[in-house]
Amino acid sequence: MKFLKGLWRVIQPARHYLFKSPFAMVGAYYRYFGDLKKYRAQGGKIVWSDIAPVLYLKNEDAQSGGGHYFYQDIWALRKLRSIAPYVHYDIGSRYDGFVGQATAITKVISIDIRKPSFSLPDFEFQYGDITNLDIPANSIYSVSCLHTLEHIGLGRYGDRINPGGFSDGLLTLQHIIAPGGHLLISFPVGRPRVEFNAQRVLDPTIFTDLLPGMELLEFSVVNDHNEFIANAWAADYINAKYACGLYHFVKKSRT
Repeated sequence: MKFLKGLWRVIQPARHYLFKSPFAMVGAYYRYFGDLKKYRAQGGKIVWSDIAPVLYLKNEDAQSGGGHYFYQDIWALRKLRSIAPYVHYDIGSRYDGFVGQATAITKVISIDIRKPSFSLPDFEFQYGDITNLDIPANSIYSVSCLHTLEHIGLGRYGDRINPGGFSDGLLTLQHIIAPGGHLLISFPVGRPRVEFNAQRVLDPTIFTDLLPGMELLEFSVVNDHNEFIANAWAADYINAKYACGLYHFVKKSRT
């Protein structure tokens, strides 16, 4: 049954592209299974029935979302207004939501591996890989990374295959934030799994362990019923199907 479930998930993208661009579809599947092989060769653990192929996205700069994105963007914008930084750094969040809207509040420096095709006042783009940023330690006061870390290291957006990409990215964020600085993160939470190459879903309680240098000020969530719950308890969502955890961290003072 698990094999059939995985097979069904593998063939779903073909329904949309088989008659439109069959040759491109073959190439996309070839790249997908090549990335899957690399991921496993580097020690990445994948359950066959959990895979979720996403094709044709490596060169796109447009992004889209649903309920998670709607609530997370509003949550993060309210936080940004309260923090009121002179300049805010964002890493990998969607341009057509939070990043673009945040420029109405403050200057935004956006770091991504995909260059946007637009320009805005108070918007600056810098090319960068979250796992290897050329930014000094303890130097940034305000950083966001929304619905991004779950993709790092899976190759979906043309990035390098790295099973530990999300944890490397988290440690990079912790490294660059100044003591007393703010970090806003959103991430799919619930039953832990890798839906290769779409995303990861993590236990919502794990982030405080992964970021020992940060203090969690707030956990809010968009639950499985697409409801926003402010100041929630992370442990209540360990068994969620596909919720979105919203985390506000502050960097601890150096001792």
